[in-house]
Amino acid sequence: MTASLPRIRIRGLKKTFGSKVVLDGIDLDVETGTSTVIIGGSGTGKSVLLRCILGLIEPDEGTIEIDGEDVLRAPAHRQRHLRERIGMLFQNAALFDSMSVLDNIIFGLHAKLRAKAQPIVHSEMKQEAINLLSQVGLDASVSELSPSELSGGMQKRVGLARAIAGQPDILFFDEPTTGLDPIMGAVIDGLIVDCVNRLGSTAIAITHDMASAQRIGYHAAMLYQGKLIWQGNASDLMKSGNPIVDQFTHGRREGPIRTEPNKTQTL
Repeated sequence: MTASLPRIRIRGLKKTFGSKVVLDGIDLDVETGTSTVIIGGSGTGKSVLLRCILGLIEPDEGTIEIDGEDVLRAPAHRQRHLRERIGMLFQNAALFDSMSVLDNIIFGLHAKLRAKAQPIVHSEMKQEAINLLSQVGLDASVSELSPSELSGGMQKRVGLARAIAGQPDILFFDEPTTGLDPIMGAVIDGLIVDCVNRLGSTAIAITHDMASAQRIGYHAAMLYQGKLIWQGNASDLMKSGNPIVDQFTHGRREGPIRTEPNKTQTL
């Protein structure tokens, strides 16, 4: 691997559902150790893009490379190995309701040990899970609670602890601040930045929250009508000079983006 090779390299990625074109030739480089934020309206395909990288959706065309290896065309065992390197914080945390907080995190630890073919010692995993809770600002007293007993912000923290349990070198965040008040959103963003920096991970986040995008992103891109129409520094999001990006980031009703309801936007 050369020093200039991006951690994730996407070229010509396309995906349609029936007559609806969702991804129309996506090109994206995510450099090692950086965070990229993808913004865009509801139904523009942000989650579809993440799901294609994760292998949950098969694209129609294009390549997705991790460290130069095309995930889509690799043998099945290599695809599993490459995707085991990815940790994911889902939009609603996606914790297992039937498991305690502790067991949710231990589930993430199991994946790490399986990938490394290491023996599973429950007492050690329990202590590591408690350590992970501490890293996201929670103490051991919540470990035996069920997810339903937690606030939204606490659920996000537990989801983050589970996502980093396998010490992934790639992290995905799907709308990490959705449903949180501005202060808790800032807290979660701070924890995300701390975790990414501590692990040295490469991150991709999708969000509608412009404050969050600027807090957690180094690079930013906007998805619109199936294409990435703008890419640049996340710090330039509010002053991009692109009329579509500017309308979206400033929340203006008037502009090139159609604002009437679209019943087909479900992706």
